[in-house]
Amino acid sequence: MHRLERALEYLRAGKPVLVYDGDDREAEADFVVPAKSVTPNLVRWLRINAGGLLCFATTEEIARALGLSFLSEYYSKLGLSTRPRYGDDPAFMGYVNHKKTFTGVRDSDKALTIKELAHIAELALKDPSLAREEFLSNFYAPGHVPILGARLGRRWGHTELSMILAKAAGLPPAVAIIEVLGPSTEAMTYQEVSELAETLGVPLLRGEDLKAFAQF
Repeated sequence: MHRLERALEYLRAGKPVLVYDGDDREAEADFVVPAKSVTPNLVRWLRINAGGLLCFATTEEIARALGLSFLSEYYSKLGLSTRPRYGDDPAFMGYVNHKKTFTGVRDSDKALTIKELAHIAELALKDPSLAREEFLSNFYAPGHVPILGARLGRRWGHTELSMILAKAAGLPPAVAIIEVLGPSTEAMTYQEVSELAETLGVPLLRGEDLKAFAQF
């Protein structure tokens, strides 16, 4: 509970925390930060200290309200496998850029896209129709920011764990997540992630900490 409370305090302050999903799943850690707190400098910091794929995560329900569906649904119709080695279907529901971005890949562009997606997600909680209208008007695809939809209660990936964390912190279901890669060609081990968390002064949680806390 002490680790969890410290992580919640960081999130409420707009600071990133680390979440390690578990040895029985991806065995990877992601930085998690509220999407509305993302800035160009923070994206640069995440790029340097994490190096994975920077994504925007929300709930499946919000993403579907915007007109999105899981990409696995599309690819399965083609006869292409959608099941990775660790088990369940990925959470990807689209790739977008905000229309005010230039190329979409720059730190400033990704920060803009993620912050605007945070606005859309919060709007969807109040007025789904208006949120979908603004989403379709202000974004284009394909882009450089993946949108992930959490299958809460049915899947236990970083997408879902980050939503549990956001809810516990009293924050909207809109976060940015990015995998932590190390100096080798593989993901960091839990020990390496622990050392990184200590070096950066970032709270570190395990998936089991959040599973025990989750309520559906």
